Amino acid sequence: MKKAHLFLAMSSLLSIQTFANPFIDDLSMSLTTRNYYLNRDFTDFKPIAGSKDWAQGFIFKINSGYTPGKVGFGLDMQTLTSVKLQGDSKYLGSGLLTTDAVTRERADTASEIGLTGKMKYKNTELKVGTIQPWTPVIFSSPSRLLPQTFRGAIIQSTDVKNLELTAAYIDQVNHRDSTNNEDLSNIGFNGRFQSAKTDHFSMLGAKYNLSPKTQAGIYYGIAKDLYNQAAINFKNTYAIKDDTQLITDLRLWNSRDNGEAKAGKIDNSLITANLGLNHQNHTLTLSTMQNYGDTAHPYLSGGEVLIFIDGWSTDFLNPNERVYSVRYDYDFKNYIPGLKFMTRYTKGKNIHLPHLGGNHLKEDSLDFDLQYTVQTGRLKGLGLRGRYAHYDNNFAQNASFKPANETRINIDYTWKFK
Repeated sequence: MKKAHLFLAMSSLLSIQTFANPFIDDLSMSLTTRNYYLNRDFTDFKPIAGSKDWAQGFIFKINSGYTPGKVGFGLDMQTLTSVKLQGDSKYLGSGLLTTDAVTRERADTASEIGLTGKMKYKNTELKVGTIQPWTPVIFSSPSRLLPQTFRGAIIQSTDVKNLELTAAYIDQVNHRDSTNNEDLSNIGFNGRFQSAKTDHFSMLGAKYNLSPKTQAGIYYGIAKDLYNQAAINFKNTYAIKDDTQLITDLRLWNSRDNGEAKAGKIDNSLITANLGLNHQNHTLTLSTMQNYGDTAHPYLSGGEVLIFIDGWSTDFLNPNERVYSVRYDYDFKNYIPGLKFMTRYTKGKNIHLPHLGGNHLKEDSLDFDLQYTVQTGRLKGLGLRGRYAHYDNNFAQNASFKPANETRINIDYTWKFK
């Protein structure tokens, strides 16, 4: 079946050469290779050692241009392939490789093909098929070997100056460690909600540039019979001096159950505030995240939430959780161009999970990130990245998030053929 899809895609690309040149002339082709090692070593859980996998990923993309005329048509194709280098069934799946839910056996290789038809009128573009939205209410997670993709339609328009409008309808998801489309469902970490499926997710959004340094956005998403979610964000960069900037990033989500409420009651308001001071090569950021309401913050399974406080071993989104974080970034551009360092400490407290130990639980994480991108020569663009996190909590043993030492190493390189 996959071969048939590939043949159909290539036949379509070749047959459309009869159109005028833009369809072919504007075509782009690239291959991204990603070598990824992830080891989440549980420090206080005896039955299972943790999660550990090592894999090689390949992301091959062909993006056509548009046929000539007032309305242009095009076709994109993306193939995703994973190859197991190391993966033992005594460990939980890490999200890098396709893994059997019962035996925990990893697939030696796995591949998938995504096709996207597209249509463009002026600065309004419609895509149908495999899509990767990037909004506060739904986005395609890129944090594993291969990206999460969705099946549906998305339309984006920038015809109005400084304004970007987005609308989407999605009915299936292809997870980062899967090769097939599945029904959408909500996340059920730590037993915060009942796990339930939804027929579709729809959303509307708008982002406006008040100035080159100031942006504001508003979004609304509906997961049928699960929840409604509104999101507002604001970001401003203020120049104190030529080499010193104050960065303000505020985000608010409000979520309520809808329809049949298959996941149970949902009642959450999430507020995040980030204040960063950038001086030359240094950036210091103070952040807080506050969960209000009777439940945790809901989001779709297999994905993440677009928050600045991005825990690798947890999500810091439990009921009533109060989160505080301090982060420091340093860019070595004056000494070793392409080398960057980050460290942060994040603490969450006042967590309300009676079934996992109480109403005043806590968690914290100390993270380190070192990355280098080759700047010149034949290997220009080669990315090397190492991350380490020490995560701890006082939840019960059956919690989804367990105390762990986590190491991630990945090597990325993209060849651009056209």
